[in-house]
Amino acid sequence: MAKRKLMMIGSVVIILSVFLAGGYVVKEQIDQKAAQQEKIEKQTQRRKRQSEKAAMVKSESIQKQKAREKEATKPMPTVVADNALDQYFKQVNFSGTALIVKDNKIMLNKGYGTANEAAKKLNTPDTLYPIASTEKALIATGILQLNQQGKLKVTDPVAKYLPKFPNGQQIKLTDLLHHTSGIVGRNQDNQEKTSDQLLAEIIENGTKGQPGSWHYLDANYIVLVKILEKVSHQNYQDYLQNKIIKPSKMMHTGFMSAQYPQLENASIGYETKGGVKKAEMLPNFSQLYGVGDMYMTAMDMYRFDKALWTHKLINQQQTDLMFKPGSDSHYGMGMYNDPALIVNRGYLSGWSVSNGFSHGGRIYIVLFSNVKNDKTSLSKMNSDLYSKLVATI
Repeated sequence: MAKRKLMMIGSVVIILSVFLAGGYVVKEQIDQKAAQQEKIEKQTQRRKRQSEKAAMVKSESIQKQKAREKEATKPMPTVVADNALDQYFKQVNFSGTALIVKDNKIMLNKGYGTANEAAKKLNTPDTLYPIASTEKALIATGILQLNQQGKLKVTDPVAKYLPKFPNGQQIKLTDLLHHTSGIVGRNQDNQEKTSDQLLAEIIENGTKGQPGSWHYLDANYIVLVKILEKVSHQNYQDYLQNKIIKPSKMMHTGFMSAQYPQLENASIGYETKGGVKKAEMLPNFSQLYGVGDMYMTAMDMYRFDKALWTHKLINQQQTDLMFKPGSDSHYGMGMYNDPALIVNRGYLSGWSVSNGFSHGGRIYIVLFSNVKNDKTSLSKMNSDLYSKLVATI
C-alpha cells in the first residue's frame, strides 16, 4: 500500500515537472518571439530613418544640382574695377575675353570685339573658346594625381604601360610630360582617327634620338592620355570631368565636336589678313585627342588655376613637380615656368589662349582671343599687364 502510494506521488511529481517544464518552454518561446518582434520593429524603424535620411540627402542633392544649373545658366556680369586695364585692351584692339584677378579680387572680366560676325554677337564673360594646347595642363594634372595616389610613378619607363613603345625602357613618363622624349610623333594630316590609331602611328614612326632634348609635340601628351586611361580604367573625358572639372567647379567646360558652333555662347575663330577678317576652318578634333579638344570660359580657366594653386587637385609635392622646368625651354608639365608668370598657351584655327598666374598666386591673367593677326601678341600683353599689376602691389 505504501509502495503504491509512493508510486502515485512519483507520477504526480513527474506530471508536475513535465507541466512546469512545458510552461517554461512556452514562456521562453513567447519571450523569444517578443524579442524577435522587437528586433524586427527596431530594424524597421532604422530602415525608415535611413530611408528618410536618404530621401533628404537626395532632395538636398537635387536642390544643389538645380542651384548649380541655375548658376551655370546665369549670365556672368561684366566687371571693370580698373579703368586703366579696360583702356589698355581697347587700345590694342583686343578681340576676346579678358579676366584679370589680383589678390582674390576680379579687376577685369570683360568681352571685347565680336564672337560671331554673321550673328552679330559680341564677346562677353560667358563666351566659350576652344582652349587648344592649354588642355595639356589638365592632362598633366591627371597624371600627377595618379602619381600622388601611387597608381603610377612619373619616373616609370613608358614600356611599363606600353610594352611595344619605341625606346620605351629609356623614355620615362617625365620625358613625355616635359616634351623631351625624342619621339617622331604622329602623322600630320586631318583624317578621322581613333586614339588607338594615333598611338599606333606614334609607335610605328619611332624615335629620332635619345630622350633629353626639348621638342614640343602633341604626340607626347596623346601617349600620356592613353596611359592615364589605362591606369585609371576610364575614358580621359570621364576622368577629367570627375577628377578635375567638377572639383574645380568649372561650370562652362566641355569637349569639342561638330556641334560646338551651335552652342549658344560659342565664339568663331577668325584670322585677319590684309585687313580682311575670315572665319577659320575647324580642325579634325579626333587628331587632338586630349591635347586640344576642350572649350571653356575664361572664368573656368581661372577656376582650374585657382584649384591647382590651392592644392584642391594635387598636393604641394606634385605642384612643385609640375612647375619645375624639365629643360632650358622653361616647360615643366603642361605649363611654362617663366620668370614673371607660370603660363601655358594654345593656338587653334584663329583662337589664341594665354593663361598665366604669378609665382605667389596673387595675380591671374587669362586671355582668350578669337582673332589671329600680326598686331596682337598675347605674350607682350602678358608682360604689359603684369607690369601694370605689379606696380600697384
